[in-house]
Amino acid sequence: MTGDMLSLMTGLVGVVLTLMVFSRLLGDNPVFRTVQYLFVGVSLGYAFVVIYHQVLRPNAMEVIGSLGDPLTLGALLLPYLLGILLLARISGRQQISWVANLPLAIVFGVGAALALGGALVGTLVPQLQDSARPIGSDPIQAVGIVLLVLGVVFTLCYFYFTVPRKSSAGRVVAIGAQIGRWLLMIAFGFFLAGGLLTYLTALNERLGFIVGWVRSLFG
Repeated sequence: MTGDMLSLMTGLVGVVLTLMVFSRLLGDNPVFRTVQYLFVGVSLGYAFVVIYHQVLRPNAMEVIGSLGDPLTLGALLLPYLLGILLLARISGRQQISWVANLPLAIVFGVGAALALGGALVGTLVPQLQDSARPIGSDPIQAVGIVLLVLGVVFTLCYFYFTVPRKSSAGRVVAIGAQIGRWLLMIAFGFFLAGGLLTYLTALNERLGFIVGWVRSLFG
């Protein structure tokens, strides 16, 4: 009985919170803002607990264990020092807050380098490899490779703005740019459809949860 009551109460909390989120369909209201603040607060609390147990506490133990090794100790204390420098922004004073620019510059520099490396390794290089793939004996595969190469070329033509459009080469680029524009529209349409399908799947899961909970009351 205790287990059934606990399951009933947890299901009731889930249904109430779901209906509070759905109240956003009626416009911005205090009910939706309440569940929004609750979600943000719980997420921050969970993130803090995870960071404490998986980052701060293990690193603090490593610092304590490396007190006899100055080089290792300095390498472990450097992230803490950069994190402390970020707290200078809390003061709001220009004489002190500029210190936070040092760790921010490192974070943005490393983030930009990782993003650029990820774009090159994960997107550009595979695209070039697929575009330069040799045509095999399978006619369907050959047609697919040709269409892929043409799609890449036409899409790149859309972003080629330096050639004069009145010249013969410019007119060819302009035609390719028109085709590339339609290819981009089709690609964006697929992306939008994928995002909408994700939202509809989440909505279907929540509605199914509410219906299942109601049925469990009368089942």
